[in-house]
Amino acid sequence: MTGITRRALYAGALLPFVPGGARADTTTWDAYVYNPVASIAAVQCVQRIIDTVREKTNGALVINLHLGGSLPISATNITQAVADGVVQFGDDGFATGNVPISAILRLPMLLQNDSELAKAMAILLPYLTRDYAKQGIVVLGQYSYPFQVIWGRKKITSLADIKGLKLRVTSVEEGEFIRRFGGVALTMGSPDVAAALDRGVVDGALTASSGGGVIWKDLLKYRYAFPTCYVNSTFVVNKDALDKLPPATQQILRDAAAEGATWATTQMNIREDQITAQMGKDGMILTPASAADIKLATEKLQPYWEEWAKAHGPEAPEVMAKLRAMTGR
Repeated sequence: MTGITRRALYAGALLPFVPGGARADTTTWDAYVYNPVASIAAVQCVQRIIDTVREKTNGALVINLHLGGSLPISATNITQAVADGVVQFGDDGFATGNVPISAILRLPMLLQNDSELAKAMAILLPYLTRDYAKQGIVVLGQYSYPFQVIWGRKKITSLADIKGLKLRVTSVEEGEFIRRFGGVALTMGSPDVAAALDRGVVDGALTASSGGGVIWKDLLKYRYAFPTCYVNSTFVVNKDALDKLPPATQQILRDAAAEGATWATTQMNIREDQITAQMGKDGMILTPASAADIKLATEKLQPYWEEWAKAHGPEAPEVMAKLRAMTGR
């Protein structure tokens, strides 16, 4: 599909917003996120960015927020929609097909604590920035969800229970983890998961309590707190649109996005334990991860890390070497 065709397809879904008393030189952008509800931190942080930018530019830049599923843009096509200028700002959490190096943070069992994650994100940033730039996109910030743990409609209290189950994942890398323990992995964006759980298309999902867990909790019964991997997401903007803004406005946007990314990661970590505890009170069956399962999974997945790096171009082995040196794993 060409960029012109995409713009024509999406144009009818983007409703203009003109605030009362808008200044004559107001620039209006559209932002699209993959999450379908506004109450979770990943969406609230985008709203914080929007509010901060509007306030600090005195209304010179107004950004309209569109939730996941509200526009005919799939979660996996946000990269392309931003590149084409269909939307100017995107929360790009499903970019692994368009920016493959971004998936290195999601390799199961490679990163096993928050300190390692923070260092890994810093290592990845120059590569991420360069690969997005090739598509006419500027990276403004990265955030991450807490560990993706394993949820089920059916019993999941150990890795052995994965065998034979159909589980929703967000990436090929998570899918490989499920397959190596005998499960069936189905990749789908956040807006599609509730219906899939309700209809029994999937038996469970990998997500965090403060991510999909809080959205789909009424459709799930078991939470196995196994630290499979992290899921990262990137705030991106169309380069041409950004370049048209005055330098001062560009800096306000960059600063707001950087602050928003830090806020999102912090808030989701704070909320993770609170939400999980409440789920337990409400009847969710909570099981902590066993040390034996963590050791088993780390040993089983280590060969995959190098297989993945060799299959993802010349930069991937370089980044992998840096990450393994950093973790000692």
